[in-house]
Amino acid sequence: MPSQITQLNMNGINKDISSYELPPTVWSDGNNVQFDNDKTKKVLGHEQTFGTLLGAPYWLLYHDTIASDYWLYPTLNKIYKVHKAGSTSTHTDVTRTTGGDYSATTQVGWNGGILGGVAILNNGSDVPQMLGENPIYCQDLSNWTVGHTAKVIRPFKRFLVALDKTESGTRYPFRVHWSHPAEGGTVPVTWDSSDDTKDAGYVDLSQSNGWVKDCLPLKDTNIIYKEDSVWAMDYSGGQSIFSFRQIFSDAGVLSRECAKAYEGGHFVVGLDDIYTHDGQARKSIVDTQIRDELFNSLHPTHKERTFVAPDYKNNEMWVCFVSLDNSTDAFVDKAFVWNWRNNTWSKRDLPHVNYVAWGTVDTTDSAAWTGAGTWAALTDPWNNPIRQQMLFADVTNSKIYLQGSTNQFDGTSFKSWVAKEDMALGTSSNKSIEKIVPIIEGTGSVNFYIGHKFTPKTATTWKGPYVFTPGVHSEIPVRATGNYIGIKIESEDSNSWSLDNLEIHWRPSGKRGKGV
Repeated sequence: MPSQITQLNMNGINKDISSYELPPTVWSDGNNVQFDNDKTKKVLGHEQTFGTLLGAPYWLLYHDTIASDYWLYPTLNKIYKVHKAGSTSTHTDVTRTTGGDYSATTQVGWNGGILGGVAILNNGSDVPQMLGENPIYCQDLSNWTVGHTAKVIRPFKRFLVALDKTESGTRYPFRVHWSHPAEGGTVPVTWDSSDDTKDAGYVDLSQSNGWVKDCLPLKDTNIIYKEDSVWAMDYSGGQSIFSFRQIFSDAGVLSRECAKAYEGGHFVVGLDDIYTHDGQARKSIVDTQIRDELFNSLHPTHKERTFVAPDYKNNEMWVCFVSLDNSTDAFVDKAFVWNWRNNTWSKRDLPHVNYVAWGTVDTTDSAAWTGAGTWAALTDPWNNPIRQQMLFADVTNSKIYLQGSTNQFDGTSFKSWVAKEDMALGTSSNKSIEKIVPIIEGTGSVNFYIGHKFTPKTATTWKGPYVFTPGVHSEIPVRATGNYIGIKIESEDSNSWSLDNLEIHWRPSGKRGKGV
């Protein structure tokens, strides 16, 4: 019988469905790979930026003012800023000069945002901080009520919204408290809800047991996320100022920073699901794909350290969490990544970070005209020193990393691999593999493995590695026979690779398995 050819063009990883039942378009496992434009490729890595920091960064906030732009990076007791121009990074201590050092904790960390050009930083223990256009140092937020703290403060329109407040020693975990609106370049003049001449007020969303965790604007609505429900906060004016309505009663958010905006609405990590919504309709995007593995991988002690980081350049949302494999610390070491353009999931390692930010970075253009490989394989954009990038905050090593500019993890090569096991290739008979023809490009060699076994639910036997060099080799002759076939691609060096598809050339080879 002539050779059969099975072409595989796989996109995404699926761990929920049995590898025996997966369609030929999906990988069964992998790590440190990315899927986009119908390609499977090794992820880009990260490298240190901003030089030597003045302290361990627990959070990152980009602040663009008229005079300058910089990144704020608070530690547990200080706030620093760094401005980068070309290859020069200038660090400055902008900690408040009155009131002493801060008392932030690793559990709560920092949060905030930009209100009309004023940076707001909050840690749940101290008076919230502000840094505007002219002050050299941070200051206590003007007109904040004495004796009050909030776990979260976020800007919404011209308001500041404080969540989960403690007032004079009493905690109100359901409370949503908004300020009087602020003029541009200023902060609110009051938070006093009893002043009928002002628009400040509050509401306690105590209709369910879940505590208020975070909020995020969606068009003209501020979406309030509780642990067990989701609410809409709409500006209505009049005596009530804001109106509140429940959107979902059976879905909430896992923790703070677990909801992020993207072009389709909000991407949210809940207690047992990951979903998107547009303020009305909700859709699970992890079910029957990677849901079971994701939630089973969360470290039970550190689930609340989970957060979401957007990579808008690559149309991705990263679910960043402390995994069961992390026995070293309570910092995030793993990300499951959703690409919203092609609805695929992938996995990647993280360098034990506390936060991942998105914003403008002034980078030194290191790309040279003498690069190896094809134009598509090069990782650096040409003549673009200022661009939107992801930044990692590494507390343990007191570093900030720039993501997506290198093929290594902070100067160290890493393992990238993807596999598809238990393929029947459309027949119940045994089959003999003759060769593999990968359509792949890259800057170095890639290792291929062929797997085979006769009996289901047994371990795959792998043959290889077969070292394949794009541009040099065109096919991989192999000899392997089995009822179930596997393919694995792997690299552990600093080169890049990108796979379009591959062909498996095989012949039928007798009866299937063993009888009883």
